[in-house]
Amino acid sequence: MIPKYILDELAEEDLSSLVEIRDYLDRLIIDREESPDGSAQEAETGERRPSSVTYRQEWVYCGKDCKTCPHGPYWYCYWKEDGKTRTRYIGKVLKEVEL
Repeated sequence: MIPKYILDELAEEDLSSLVEIRDYLDRLIIDREESPDGSAQEAETGERRPSSVTYRQEWVYCGKDCKTCPHGPYWYCYWKEDGKTRTRYIGKVLKEVEL
């Protein structure tokens, strides 16, 4: 259990510091999930979820030589899985995505 004073100190940090802390914790979690033989283990809950997901709006070219390109903006999410960057189309409206 994390002592309350540490959580209170974290609440006072600015966004860039919190992102740095999150990235550090993500690396620690990934290291701990690795088994001695190098294969990833599932979390105690029985499922493995990305530690960090980035949501981004993008304009897309359809490639059909249309006069209204680019189209959008459309929401996409990005995450790392097994050392590869994965992406998923969300749509015009941002909503939580089950990964």
